[in-house]
Amino acid sequence: MKTIAERMKVLGALFASGLTVIFALLWATPASAQVFGKTFEEVLEKAKQESQLRVYWEVPAERGAGAQLEAAFKKRFGFVPRVELTPLTTPDSTTRFLTEVRLGRVDVDLLYAGADDMAPYPERVKLLEDIERPLTEIFGSRFPTVRQILRNVPAWKRPWSVDVTTRANGMVYNTKMTTAAELPKTIEEFAQGKGFADPKWRGKFAINTIGPATPLGDLAAQGYWDLEKQKRVLRLLLANKPLLKRSSGDTRVAVALGEVPAGLGNVAGTEGLKKEGHPIGLKLFEDVIVVGTMGLTIPKGAKNPNMALLYLAFILEDGLPIIERVNGEGTIYDPRSQLSGLLKAMPQARVLGWTPEELLARTRDKTRKALQELMP
Repeated sequence: MKTIAERMKVLGALFASGLTVIFALLWATPASAQVFGKTFEEVLEKAKQESQLRVYWEVPAERGAGAQLEAAFKKRFGFVPRVELTPLTTPDSTTRFLTEVRLGRVDVDLLYAGADDMAPYPERVKLLEDIERPLTEIFGSRFPTVRQILRNVPAWKRPWSVDVTTRANGMVYNTKMTTAAELPKTIEEFAQGKGFADPKWRGKFAINTIGPATPLGDLAAQGYWDLEKQKRVLRLLLANKPLLKRSSGDTRVAVALGEVPAGLGNVAGTEGLKKEGHPIGLKLFEDVIVVGTMGLTIPKGAKNPNMALLYLAFILEDGLPIIERVNGEGTIYDPRSQLSGLLKAMPQARVLGWTPEELLARTRDKTRKALQELMP
């Protein structure tokens, strides 16, 4: 027989367990109704009171984009928040955010992170606000582009992230050294020993060695090329003595400066270099285009959630054209973007991206690691 004290102890433990379950359920429930204002006017008023925005995002620091975003925001809303910008790139921003959360801190209101690195993982998703509902319900009727972009973003990403940058893999070329017509038309040519695997391109093209993998590292997405075919093509390219650069960004700069006539990798930012006067152009493959997207999201526990929501809606409606104009980076989900237009003009090209199932199975990571091991 248990004593009264022992029974009370058991009851107390059960009660505590019940509270734990309740709090866990509350934590897992979307908190948008609790942290965001219910109307546009309420969000705007709360944002003015919060007045600050802590941002982990690289874009406002690039080529004066921040000043133009500030001017457009003031024109739209009549005030400017105090922005505390930490210019980071993914996966650095994601890693930093997750590390700080583990330490019990949330030092960011608006986080730049790849939806692919957040949305498939339940333990990470629970750290993010459901932003689709408030964006649609509060801003949808006022800002038509917000609703359009949300409609285009895949449903498995959409509740927690809105893509604002697409990094499409293709080719860049120096317009003083070659022409688009001289470049390969398809990536399948490489597997046939043509394209950049052709001896005429020996030593005249650049590829990146890391960040996050080789230029072929995502062609296993949706089963397009198996790993052995990717390895075979990579060996053909390496045998043709490419200029090796650390990242796709370095590859673009090398081409812009005339180190080599052409390069292979993601083409985001090419238009920004062109606007600075560099002789550089881009060309997408006609058969397949691998895309990786970057998004903005709002963490739970953000100090200034209404300011973050207002700024996110502003970026989607007014900011994306500014970012594309200044940096040359757009998103395929924005119907106004140049990249969206290029893809519409190439309906035969298959657009590849990793599925949540492939990401959870670490198929992407395993493929990239296997290819990375072949690099010099």
